[in-house]
Amino acid sequence: MMLEETEGVFDFETNGTEKGFRLPHQLAVIDLNNLENLSVINNRLPSYDLPSPGALKATSTPWKKLMDGPSLYETIPKILESLDYDILWAYNAQYDSNVLTEALYTSGFFPYPHKMGDKVICDALPFISLAGKLFPETIKTPEEIDGKRDQSLSNVFMNNFKKDESIVWHQADGDVKATAKLLNKIKKQQPEFWETRTKMFSKFTRYKIFSDKAKFATYYFPKQKITEYLPIVDIDNDNFYSINLEEYFENGCLTEKNLSTLKKGKKPKWLRETYLKTPGIIFCPEWYNLNEKYENPSNDEIRIITELVKENLPLKKVWSKSEGDLLETQIFGFPVSEDKLAWEEFHNANSWDKKIQIRFTDIRSKRIAQRIIFDNSPETIDSEPYKILLEFIKSRWLSNDFKAPWITIPGALREIEKFEKLGDKEIFDGYKDYLMEMKESL
Repeated sequence: MMLEETEGVFDFETNGTEKGFRLPHQLAVIDLNNLENLSVINNRLPSYDLPSPGALKATSTPWKKLMDGPSLYETIPKILESLDYDILWAYNAQYDSNVLTEALYTSGFFPYPHKMGDKVICDALPFISLAGKLFPETIKTPEEIDGKRDQSLSNVFMNNFKKDESIVWHQADGDVKATAKLLNKIKKQQPEFWETRTKMFSKFTRYKIFSDKAKFATYYFPKQKITEYLPIVDIDNDNFYSINLEEYFENGCLTEKNLSTLKKGKKPKWLRETYLKTPGIIFCPEWYNLNEKYENPSNDEIRIITELVKENLPLKKVWSKSEGDLLETQIFGFPVSEDKLAWEEFHNANSWDKKIQIRFTDIRSKRIAQRIIFDNSPETIDSEPYKILLEFIKSRWLSNDFKAPWITIPGALREIEKFEKLGDKEIFDGYKDYLMEMKESL
């Protein structure tokens, strides 16, 4: 007898939205097969970070709550344990996946355990939206208003269920409850569709579709649009050139202009690069007995396009490794092989006095380890590096750079004043005074 796959929904609440600065302060995880099994993990922000007034308002979280409790580093093992499901879901999964990546990197762990092999985080947002398009009797999708369709979790949920007093929107536990109820409705009423859920997001399934040169479709949830593609040429093991069939047939197919474009080493409008790791949904129309809107180009056309692509376009995808000057965004290739054993020793060390003795090779590892120790046991740091870290924090907190991706004191004060004018004062009680005191004392 095969055991049922374990399946969970998770959601992070974060202190920011900028890349590298989306550190979590709350995680909720719910068991999709047992909604009573709900866990919530809270952690404080790093001591070198400030609570974001925007995040406080969005989640109705008192500012002091983000400054008390266990550190992110101390919480990481519990976070990883709580996410130990065969199948994971999140509503707008790319965001929550990136939050997990950045939290692990900030804490000195390998950033991508959730992306290894055929592990996949299924995105409930496009999945539920596609269910609404294919099975409107099961999922009622919000109507389009002024050309836009609000598919926020709260709006989709209220379109399908009566008001649930136990759900507080934009708090992690409420969001996972709502997502789980929507998913379970689809599971119960559309079991055949449900059985294909992981295939939509699986790298292995996509590789088979692409390498078999089978017609596939993507789903763009904001417009509820299904677009058909035909893969024709491998770029490498992870990337393929594919024909957007709508664009191809709506723009005259293989015209002289398109031939000339290909010969110049450029892509016509209808030729796209499709990736195994593309966020969102990829599926075969035949899975759902959908009528295909477009035929494939003729064999001669496919042959000509394939030959021109192979002769004139790159057949190896080169990804930019430029990640900026900030440590927070330099995730690629972390940790270097020379530091893997050192990080293992660091995490296994049973005291901060022992952790501080660990030596690293890569500058990123050195800086991350120093920040972890500063955040958890600052008294163990020698006076000179301690002063350097304080100066670093001071320069960040007092920065007047409006474009800074971190929270600054001037920026936070401006935000609080804006919210106070709108009548939102209670949640910031004492925070404005705290920021003013910090500004004067730094």
